[in-house]
Amino acid sequence: MKVWLIRVAIATAAASLLFDAEAFAGAPYSVSDHPSQDGRCMGDHGVGDIDRSEKACLEQVGELARRGGPGLQLKFRNGKTRIYLNEEAKCQANDADGCIRYQLTGYFPEHDLVLIEVDYWEGVSWLLVRASTGDDAAIVAPPHYSPDKRWLASVASSVGPSGPPNGMDVVPSTSNPSLKEWHYRAPDEEQWLYEFEGWKGNTRVELLASSLNAPDRKVSGFIERRNAQWHLRGPR
Repeated sequence: MKVWLIRVAIATAAASLLFDAEAFAGAPYSVSDHPSQDGRCMGDHGVGDIDRSEKACLEQVGELARRGGPGLQLKFRNGKTRIYLNEEAKCQANDADGCIRYQLTGYFPEHDLVLIEVDYWEGVSWLLVRASTGDDAAIVAPPHYSPDKRWLASVASSVGPSGPPNGMDVVPSTSNPSLKEWHYRAPDEEQWLYEFEGWKGNTRVELLASSLNAPDRKVSGFIERRNAQWHLRGPR
């Protein structure tokens, strides 16, 4: 795991430039030591979490999405549309309070899911959106497919206002009432920073945890599916 100060510094530097993904094309800017390549659009040659190319995604998804100045418009398969509108005026203000920008940064054609990066002045998060209906799930990082592609898992850690939310998510790739999303956001008193290590089979996500009190101390943990529900097993 990166030392959290380094991660926050990277996030802050990117935030100061409003996370313009095109400006970072080709640079390994990441909020994770294992940035996901799943859902990266055709023609996008980046490798990090926040160097994904909206241009490549717009070219790949066709009529599903278009960029009109500060607005990112999605036209869902059910005929409805939604516009994600950048707060350009706030982004140009001296303190940039309320600044927010949206970028289309991923597409999962097998399950017709789009990934939207949500950039703040001091932070970043993502939305995983179903192109069929517009239903979305807030996640902490570009997600990783399980081996059977039934699930998508995200893990990210940060301290302070910069960087992604501190937590983890497991979202089903298909809209199935029997498969429930699982989200965890670390409480303020959390003493561990978690990193995605990989899937072990289709029902377990391996984690690496570092102690805030002793950064050199690294222990394992996992998220596991039992009795049709996901459970976090912390440092052990």
